[in-house]
Amino acid sequence: MAFVVNCFDLLIKNGTVLDPGNGTNKKMDVGIYGSKIAEVFESGTLPGKVCARKVIDAEGKYVLPGLVDGHGHVLPGLWFSYPMEELYKRGITAIIDMGSQSATTFNRVRGFIDEAPVVVNAALCLSGKAEVMSDVPLYTDFDQEIDKEKIKNIFEVHGDVLVGIKVYIGHNDSPGAELTRKVIKKAREICDYVGCRMVVHVSNPDIPFAELISYFKAGDNFTHTYNKGNILDENGNVFPEAWEAKKRGVLFDSARGARNWSAEVAQKAFAQGFFPDVITDDLTCLSNDPGTSRLTVHISECIAFGMKLEDALYAATNMPASYMKGVTVGIQRGFNANITIVDIEQDKPHHFVDSFGVGYDGKSFIVPRATIVKGKVMYSEITTDY
Repeated sequence: MAFVVNCFDLLIKNGTVLDPGNGTNKKMDVGIYGSKIAEVFESGTLPGKVCARKVIDAEGKYVLPGLVDGHGHVLPGLWFSYPMEELYKRGITAIIDMGSQSATTFNRVRGFIDEAPVVVNAALCLSGKAEVMSDVPLYTDFDQEIDKEKIKNIFEVHGDVLVGIKVYIGHNDSPGAELTRKVIKKAREICDYVGCRMVVHVSNPDIPFAELISYFKAGDNFTHTYNKGNILDENGNVFPEAWEAKKRGVLFDSARGARNWSAEVAQKAFAQGFFPDVITDDLTCLSNDPGTSRLTVHISECIAFGMKLEDALYAATNMPASYMKGVTVGIQRGFNANITIVDIEQDKPHHFVDSFGVGYDGKSFIVPRATIVKGKVMYSEITTDY
């Protein structure tokens, strides 16, 4: 009998592979050749000798599909953009830059996407004032800010990375019912003209929820779901129109951020079973501290309010990847080797604080320990044998 040797470029051994997309949750090893997952197997089940040029011993840890951040700000321009080179430390292997650039400015930042250390997609900001956001009011001059033909042209050129158009709706961004209606109608018109999804930053809008949500179609994204004034009626119940929107395919994104997550709203909504379809952190330098909107922290917060671990991970991997370009998710043979290794502290109290200073406790806490992108170990706190 011939002597069989399986000598991988990278071997992750002794970890628990937790892949919610295919229902895997068991102790397994992962063998990688180049950028691809070659084998996922229980120790001792491959014939012959198993070895590798690099070995990560993930004993006691969870081996996850690479985390996908469906809402962050990493492209240059905004004063609060998060540095791309730091994404590895957060366990993130792909991200959507959600509205940091407009059609006016996108051409000149495309190169940053091409050279990014992880897969980056983007949504264009509807307003041409994206780069000066928070310094000047939006939507003061529609003719100057919103150029329908320019937006369509940018999508035709960069359709391989663009996933939607983002619009800001709320007291600070579209004050008053008249302006709010004007903005959301324009956003719907442009998205339909271009043929893309509408992504709406919602923050206590000045029109009734039922009216606002009527503009959303299947695949559109309602962000900052659990901010105050967004989805609960005066009695603390989720609006029936929100449930109806879910049924017709509108995606409700947690988009935690430093300023958009209310424990009171989330606790009431989760108790009614209104969980986020997508879990994102709205990562910026404003929220770059261990207690706020790091993605693994926010996944832990969602678990604290009643989401199952597998469901929360699915919402932070498979769901955002489903509407991205160039992203595959899963620890399966033949898939890109994009992997996040984490510790999951369970049955150990952890204290969280929401965007309004309200504290609450959870019993699970996820900490990223290693990030692998296309087979390369880009970040690791775990001893790697060579």
